[in-house]
Amino acid sequence: MNEITIREARREDIPSIVETSRASTTDEEMVGFTAPEWGTFRDIKKLESEWATGNNLRDDYEVIVAEKRGQIVGYLVFKREQEFLYIDLVHIRKSEQRKGIGRALLGHIERLAVESGLTTIETDTVENAQGVPWRSYDFWLKMEYKDTGERLSTKWDFKTIPFVKRLS
Repeated sequence: MNEITIREARREDIPSIVETSRASTTDEEMVGFTAPEWGTFRDIKKLESEWATGNNLRDDYEVIVAEKRGQIVGYLVFKREQEFLYIDLVHIRKSEQRKGIGRALLGHIERLAVESGLTTIETDTVENAQGVPWRSYDFWLKMEYKDTGERLSTKWDFKTIPFVKRLS
C-alpha cells in the first residue's frame, strides 16, 4: 500500500480539495441526499470565502487532508465542541476509496480528540425520502460508530442519521 500522509489543510489546497470533492461523488448521485446550498466544497470561490486562517474555516471548523504521492486524495472537516468532536464531512476520491484513506483520516482525528481530552466523536449521514441511507452509512458502522436510532427531519426531503463513537 502506498503511504498516506495526513496533515492540516492550507489555503493553497483549496483547488485540490474542491477537485477531491468532485471526484468523490457526482452531482447526480447526491440528488435527494443533500441541500443545494451545501456545495461549498465543490466550488473554489465558495470555499475561499469560508476559509479563515491556517486549516480553519469560519465557525471554527477545521480541515485535514490525506495525501498519497503528494496528491490530495481525501479530506475531513471537523469541529471541536466543548464535550465532543464533531465530524462534518469525509470525502475520498472514488479511485482511492476502499484503500484505507478514510480509516487513516478517522484514526488521525480520533487521536486528536483523545489528545484534546475528548472521549466522544459525533457525526451523521442522511437518508433520502425513500428511507435509503447515503453510502457512508455502512462506512460509519464499519469504523465502529453507532447509529443512535434517531432520524431527524430537515427542511429538505432527507433525514439526518446521527452517529456517535465513545473513545477509550
